[in-house]
Amino acid sequence: MRIQLADDAVEVFAISPRTTAQTLYWKDIQTVTRLSQQSDCTGVLIFTGNDVYVEPWILAHYVITETETLVPLVAVNPVYMHPFSAAKMISSFAYLYKRRVYLNLVTGTALSYLEALGDRLSHDDRYERLREYVQIISRLLGDDGLTSFDGRFYQASNLVLLPKVPKSLFPGFLVAGQSEAAQEICRSIGGVGMQMLQPGLDHAINDQTGIHFGIVTREKEERAWAAAKRLYHEDEAGREVLDYSMSNTDSVWKRDLKRTADDEAKLPANYWLTPFRNLKADCPYVVGDYEYVVNLLVSLIEKGIRVFVLEIPPLEEEFQHINTAFGMAARRLVTGAGTG
Repeated sequence: MRIQLADDAVEVFAISPRTTAQTLYWKDIQTVTRLSQQSDCTGVLIFTGNDVYVEPWILAHYVITETETLVPLVAVNPVYMHPFSAAKMISSFAYLYKRRVYLNLVTGTALSYLEALGDRLSHDDRYERLREYVQIISRLLGDDGLTSFDGRFYQASNLVLLPKVPKSLFPGFLVAGQSEAAQEICRSIGGVGMQMLQPGLDHAINDQTGIHFGIVTREKEERAWAAAKRLYHEDEAGREVLDYSMSNTDSVWKRDLKRTADDEAKLPANYWLTPFRNLKADCPYVVGDYEYVVNLLVSLIEKGIRVFVLEIPPLEEEFQHINTAFGMAARRLVTGAGTG
């Protein structure tokens, strides 16, 4: 799925599945990992939180040891891990396997989880802590000597990371969140700010933006919609749980997406929020034929998008269809046909 441009590359990450059934969880992780490698994805996003079954760094180890090229995109939240420990993980993978990781830097989780962990920082203070978190990791990875740090949330004195990490294996930084605090952190660390695909499709896009959404596509639009509705049927219980969950979050993006979902009549025909409303996905979906999806991908890439994070069900058929659309987009970009 990765697209090589003349002087740049478009990176594509699948997500680890949101499977809640313990009997299927690990099987689906294995399936997505295998299909992501076969489809030439850049890597796989691995979630963190109180409600994941396996520690994300253990999954990252699995991705590295079971594939040839996949990059683990590990969700890292300061509430769960000290920055030295995160830097040590990066260093260990570089030393043992000569492999790179990306970090998906997050601050949010359910408010009840934060309370259970004794973390009472405000929304914006959690982003300020994240800024210090990344500063410490960057200094540990980049400095030749000892690292001392005297911040509001972290202090370190004569801290050294061994072994050192070659610059070619330094992590990429993605910052999750659509608040002003998230965007400011992203600018300050030179990261890629992840945004949800908006109904207007090109909202808030710039050269430091990555896009997160799902795709269901087929040769013909009616087949794409039939497949989408098989994958994500209407679920009243899921809607009720989503409604309840809104009182347990201070996430700006989640509240924005919920407001968008509640005003469904104003949405474009191919912009689909049923998976989100049913609590089966944390993003919008695009449903359409190859031509529609390819036009969208080419338009986003021409506007500067270089990172895609895609929700893809753990099914070979879905990976194949999306891979087809990306291949068509790549050919159009290489030949200079563009969206015209």
